[in-house]
Amino acid sequence: MERFDDAHDRRQAIIDRMLAEALHPAGEEGPRGHGGLSEDMRRTVDLLLAKAEAQRQRRLTYEDLEEALPPRDVTAEDLEAIFWILSEHGIAIEDGDPAGE
Repeated sequence: MERFDDAHDRRQAIIDRMLAEALHPAGEEGPRGHGGLSEDMRRTVDLLLAKAEAQRQRRLTYEDLEEALPPRDVTAEDLEAIFWILSEHGIAIEDGDPAGE
C-alpha cells in the first residue's frame, strides 16, 4: 500500500508543478523568495519545510502554520511569500487533518 502512496505523491507533485508553471510562466517573477524574507520568516518557512519532511506529508494545516509563525503581526506579503515558497516545494496548507481524513 505504501508504494501506491509514494507513486501517488510523485504524480501529484508533477501535476502541482505543471499547474504552477502554467499559472506562473518561468519569466514571471513571483513573490519574494526565501532569501528575501526577514530572519523570523525564514525560520518559519524552514520549520514548516522540516515538519512536512519529518511527517512525510505534502499537506500541512493552518494550525501548523500558526505554530510556526513568529509572535508578531505578520504582513499579507509575508504570508503570500510563505505560501509561494511552500508551493514551490509541493507543500500545501489546508484546513483539517494533514493526512486528508
